[in-house]
Amino acid sequence: MGRLLTRSHDLEETLTNVVRLVARWMHAGGCSIYLTEDDGTVLVLRATRGLRPEAVGQVRLRLGQGIVGTALETREAIAVPDTREDERFLPLPETGEDRFRSLLAVPLIFRGLLVGVLAVQTARPRVFSAEELELLETISAQVASIVMNARLLDRAPNQAQIGAQPATAKSSPYAPGTIVHGMASSPGISMGPVHLQRPPLDLGELRYQPAVSRRAEWRAVQSALRQTIRQLTDLRAAVGERLGDEFADVFTTHIMILEDQRFREKLEHHVSEHGDGARALREVLEEYSSIFAATSDPTIRERAADIHDVIGRVVVELVGVRQHNPPLRDGVIVVADWISPSDFVLLETEKIAGLVTARGGPTSHAAIFARSLEIPAVTGLPDFFERIRPTDRVIADGLDGQVIVNPTAEVMDEYRQRAEGFRRMWGRLDEMRDLPSSTRDGCEIRLSANIGGLNDLDLAARYGARGVGLFRTEILALSTRGFPDEEEQVRVYRDVAQRVFPDPVSIRTFDLGGDKTFLGGEIKEQNPQLGWRSIRMLLDMEDVFATQLRAILRANEPGNLRILIPMITSMEELDRTRAILQAQCERLSLSKLPPLGVMIETPAAVTIADHLATLVDFFSIGTNDLVQYVLAMDRENERIAASYDAFHPAVLTQIRLTSRAAQAAGISCSVCGELAANPVAAPILIGMGITELSMTPFSVALVRQVVRALDTETAKRIAYDVERCARASEVRERLSRAFVELGLADDRDMGPVVRRLLAPRAAD
Repeated sequence: MGRLLTRSHDLEETLTNVVRLVARWMHAGGCSIYLTEDDGTVLVLRATRGLRPEAVGQVRLRLGQGIVGTALETREAIAVPDTREDERFLPLPETGEDRFRSLLAVPLIFRGLLVGVLAVQTARPRVFSAEELELLETISAQVASIVMNARLLDRAPNQAQIGAQPATAKSSPYAPGTIVHGMASSPGISMGPVHLQRPPLDLGELRYQPAVSRRAEWRAVQSALRQTIRQLTDLRAAVGERLGDEFADVFTTHIMILEDQRFREKLEHHVSEHGDGARALREVLEEYSSIFAATSDPTIRERAADIHDVIGRVVVELVGVRQHNPPLRDGVIVVADWISPSDFVLLETEKIAGLVTARGGPTSHAAIFARSLEIPAVTGLPDFFERIRPTDRVIADGLDGQVIVNPTAEVMDEYRQRAEGFRRMWGRLDEMRDLPSSTRDGCEIRLSANIGGLNDLDLAARYGARGVGLFRTEILALSTRGFPDEEEQVRVYRDVAQRVFPDPVSIRTFDLGGDKTFLGGEIKEQNPQLGWRSIRMLLDMEDVFATQLRAILRANEPGNLRILIPMITSMEELDRTRAILQAQCERLSLSKLPPLGVMIETPAAVTIADHLATLVDFFSIGTNDLVQYVLAMDRENERIAASYDAFHPAVLTQIRLTSRAAQAAGISCSVCGELAANPVAAPILIGMGITELSMTPFSVALVRQVVRALDTETAKRIAYDVERCARASEVRERLSRAFVELGLADDRDMGPVVRRLLAPRAAD
């Protein structure tokens, strides 16, 4: 079944083969597949084995109608031993199904989207086994994926509908010493000459001599397709071995594109028209990628990059030309507009000192690969690739997220010292990895990791993090442009729990909306940060929320998972959340709930913290959003970045009030925002009674050194003094004195970090 599906030939043929194979395997007289119409409210019979063939395309069911429609509406499989005894059964005489007695209906769901239903029927009453149901659910997930892939590829219109894209003018080069601000995506500091990773070959400029006949040309194209698939298969294996299956899956998508029957039919049609395989590939590429890139649907936009990457490979294979990127020199800073997963795998990563990309963010494949290989990286610089020159030298600061172009000798010396200090400090801190994160008087402060996926666990282990204080599960949804299904979530959550055991893992439910959305252009809000996001979205999408909670409960076999709810602002939201969680526990026959916690991210949550504490097991203070909402400042707005300050006394007051409410109720309280990762903030937070700090794995070693230099009485005294400050500048001045007293301000390695973090800001 897996081999049949992953070839993804013509959808109609594939569905016909599926129902035939399932019916034979189940020893069933009938098997049918119903697919949803575009609006998702109507099911249409699309393939059958056992029903009348003329019913295909004619039989239509509304969502919730009959057993089949009910299975899709409830998103749950329904097994009926005898349909004559089930009031939900809706007989359809035109299908000839009156000879069947039992019915098993399994919904087809892809990333939370309703796709259709797989139905199995037998002539005699039959009780379906748990093993049969489980395997059918697995098959249904694969079928749903194939259907969605076929629908995406079928949306591209004809070439005549595509307009020409305007050319962009060449931008002017950077002036010497220019500082370009982006996003830090992999920590470290690197400097060196630029290596421009040239964009993919201009397929329109390639010279190519087609075969003498169109039939021979089509054979040449088919050969190029086969060779490209072999290459992608090898790449998938190589990436899976180096970085894990999560990253290898992107190549599975590429292979599916090349094996899709609609894609091949379009390609063969163009070859038969003019006999030029390279031109045919370019035409199909334009048909797909131009429209995909222009659509408001982010799922299809994401596919545009895949289409361009994979078809470009086939053209290169057909023409016999390879990309002429110059060989890498040791110590170069690779600069690219965008780096595809396959590009990254082919780079000589041991020669790369740093990475700068114009497009992509901290969760892009390139950024994730860079962190895995410990290459300093900066991303999110839109015009950088157009303006940088091959003769330039740059500094890539993966700590502050900035790039300095052609720096002066003085700046180079400064950053050499910073880079050397960073390496030296890191070597020393690495030696402390296994030491306890306890204050001098024996108070243990748990330093846990913020993670976005399985790949981050290796970094967490390397830097000595104890447990996971924040699992950002929305990364799973954002990286795949859709809600992962229940089985996929169970697999990921269970894997994390087992690898981290016996330390705890706090799984935050999907924190989407605001600046993190994949739901497309249909959601337009004047102020997304104050709109439909986080728990508000989840409570409106109860099926998605319930599926995630159920997956966490099922994955909690080691018993170390905790559930963390984001952006709670009212008791009513918490009541509804607890009710949904309790319902899932009852559904799974679980008598005990795992620890339940809430994120404290708004002044509203702080104000009712004493009430929230009576219903939950722990608090986690998300300082990134807390600062934003306390100060009424958009954290993404560069114009006010200097005033967006976590050391503002109002923010620190909110943290103190939350910690006191937790202490009074006898529950734990952690901090998991950027403030937790700031080593100079540790004395204040510990002094306020915070016992867990969750951060990017990279920051654990820095914070550990500060924790081990403190004692709790000193921390309380610092927190007491800070609480009486009226200005953020006064807070930094008090911390500066404290770090002098601790002996860290003058430390050869730690001192430069402390001084930089406590330096006066423009707003001061």
